Amino acid sequence: MADYKYLIVGQGLAGTVLSYQLYTAGIPHKVIDNGHRSAATLAAAGLINPITGRRYVKSWMIEELLPKAIETYSGLEQLLDIELLHQSDIIRTFDNLTQENLWNESTSRPGYEAYTTYAPNPYASYSKTTYGYGVIKQAYQVKVGKMILAYRDFLINRGLLISQQLKHNEIQYDAVIPSLAGHTFDAIIYNEGYKVIENPLFKDLPFQPAKGESLIIKTDHQLPKALLRDTVFIAPLSDFTFWSGGGYVWDKLNEEPTLEFLDSWIEKLESIWSGHLEVISHKAGVRPSVKGRRPLIGRHPVYPRMILFNGMGTKGTSLAPYWAQQLIAHLETGKKLSDEVDLTRFLIK
Repeated sequence: MADYKYLIVGQGLAGTVLSYQLYTAGIPHKVIDNGHRSAATLAAAGLINPITGRRYVKSWMIEELLPKAIETYSGLEQLLDIELLHQSDIIRTFDNLTQENLWNESTSRPGYEAYTTYAPNPYASYSKTTYGYGVIKQAYQVKVGKMILAYRDFLINRGLLISQQLKHNEIQYDAVIPSLAGHTFDAIIYNEGYKVIENPLFKDLPFQPAKGESLIIKTDHQLPKALLRDTVFIAPLSDFTFWSGGGYVWDKLNEEPTLEFLDSWIEKLESIWSGHLEVISHKAGVRPSVKGRRPLIGRHPVYPRMILFNGMGTKGTSLAPYWAQQLIAHLETGKKLSDEVDLTRFLIK
């Protein structure tokens, strides 16, 4: 009999959420993590946006994802005794009449009334407003970096963290009971972020990791409580500081901030913001994006004790809680995973 049911590899966003759900379900497990040195979510804004894209469509499965996300992050707030989850409207600006008409056409469809509203634009007085705007409601911002660090302390205090880098050659994939660091486990769940491309078990899956960067900006205007989605996102963090970031770089996959991004992003911010801008933080990370923009979850077809929970990409804040619940149900009760996320939809060579 194994010492623990599961070993979770990686304590980024996905690993934290999965560990929390296992903990609340009373399922014994440990987490191995190297201290978040390559966690993209430490640089992320943690946004949950119900209406996205250039055609203003509802986010995939938002009706199922949102309740589980709220439940999970609210539970983590109580467990860790910190504030993590903040609900906020998003002011979505338009550059021309075509965009406004597209917004009106899209959001007039059944089911969209739950996620849109009419309200004054709180940014109108000191942002360089464009043609018009719409208002997205039921959007949320999660303090992901704060959550990850606080949950790490939680794990340490309960003796549930193995604080080291996993070396794949330390794992015997076909072992009846896998072992690591003096402990045995029924199964190992990999949540390695983009580092999964170095995992010999899963590296041939169609991952498309993309580097992004983010800035924390101080301004001289008191910020509204709402978020602004113009050519770039402005997500308030306090009365006078906000997060802004993005970018997709498919090569140079590292966590090093670049001057090129900094200059281009400040130029974009200056085109929409009328106040002073002072950079107080600049971070970079690599997102574990996947071809088709759907998570990759499930057992390895040859080594069923080796399990993947990855590929959350840019929408990980909304995706991770629901799909962690589905993975646990799959492992504990045999419930079938959705074909849309089951990694067996791709051939592992």
